[in-house]
Amino acid sequence: MQIYQSLVKKEKKLAVIGLGYVGLPVALAFAKHLSVIGFDISDEKIQLLKQSTDPSKEVPPTEFKNSDITFTSCQDDLKNA
Repeated sequence: MQIYQSLVKKEKKLAVIGLGYVGLPVALAFAKHLSVIGFDISDEKIQLLKQSTDPSKEVPPTEFKNSDITFTSCQDDLKNA
């Protein structure tokens, strides 16, 4: 319960690794309520996601709004989760 409370209070971040057709919608769903780090190894994909563009065109740009998510391809950023 302690981890859950830390996530809900946004004292801790949740990491979602792999932002493909499963990972991206999951990350954005969590990011509506929690602070999320979305990680993918593709720099190109991360740049598109930062512009609210899903390269697979599965997630519309409106889903990115009001989401507390940081997109990154830097493994060191995962230390914050």
